[in-house]
Amino acid sequence: MFPHVDYVTDPEGSPDPIGFLLDALGQPGSLLVLLAGGVVVLALLLAWARWRPLENARARFIDRALSYREYLPWIVRLSVGLVLIGSGLSRVRFLPTIETGDLFALLLTGTGFLLLLGLAVRPAALVALGAYVVSFTFQPELVMMLDVAGALAVAAILGPGRPSLDDLLRAAFPGGPGARAATTNLASGHYDDWVPLLVRLGLGGAFAASGIVDKLLIYDQALAAVDRYQLTSVVPVAPELWVLGAILIETALGVAIILGMLTRFSAVVGFAVLTLALFALPDDPVIAHVGLFGMSSVLVILGGGRWSADRLLLLPLGERLRTR
Repeated sequence: MFPHVDYVTDPEGSPDPIGFLLDALGQPGSLLVLLAGGVVVLALLLAWARWRPLENARARFIDRALSYREYLPWIVRLSVGLVLIGSGLSRVRFLPTIETGDLFALLLTGTGFLLLLGLAVRPAALVALGAYVVSFTFQPELVMMLDVAGALAVAAILGPGRPSLDDLLRAAFPGGPGARAATTNLASGHYDDWVPLLVRLGLGGAFAASGIVDKLLIYDQALAAVDRYQLTSVVPVAPELWVLGAILIETALGVAIILGMLTRFSAVVGFAVLTLALFALPDDPVIAHVGLFGMSSVLVILGGGRWSADRLLLLPLGERLRTR
């Protein structure tokens, strides 16, 4: 898969995305494959909800994953901090294709190091999030970096956690100003529901944007990536079907994560897609994936949360099917 084709090809617009989509769907066998795939996915969902195979192993996995909750602030800080540092040192505005000036680069580098070290985490996260929001209003292509926005919002909620310089300074100066506020984890009680929701919106939004914006709206670049890496020699189908497959997979994966549908499984699939792209496409910058890897890991630990299709739809549906 090629999540960010504009990093490895010359950025150009595409004249007729709808026409391209219709042409790709008109390829021999494409509709049959899509229909068969949809039926298989629906059947697997219903079968999983009804019989819950490997339920004991799944329960043990979830219990062990939940035991990693104490590391969530660290995971979030590391992933988004490295993205900010990499962006700042590369003189880019979050997205590797958007160059920026020295002042904005310094802001990204500085806030990234603060997050990485765990020092003044909440102010640093809010400053960086504000910079993203302002930049997004002028450069909407930053929608492909929604994972960064979600991670920064989560960092502001979770705080520094442990290990962090904030935690060490609190131990050294327990009565210092702001010591409690700096290290208190707000993700307790009802805040537990907001963290997975924000991660889902950021990570799922980034995947969906990669499929819709990066593949469909600028499909010429996606076709150029297929040609550049000779992907048709790996799977001998028309280049248009390669791009169509990438559009559908990444968009469906993004929508599933946003809705919280089989959240942990979707996050693992996303992690696998990112890993495949990282090793298959040597020109794709690593920094573009770090935040996605981190947010996928958070969802593997937490699951979808209260406001997810897993909790609101699949779980009740499975209970009803099992009672019949």
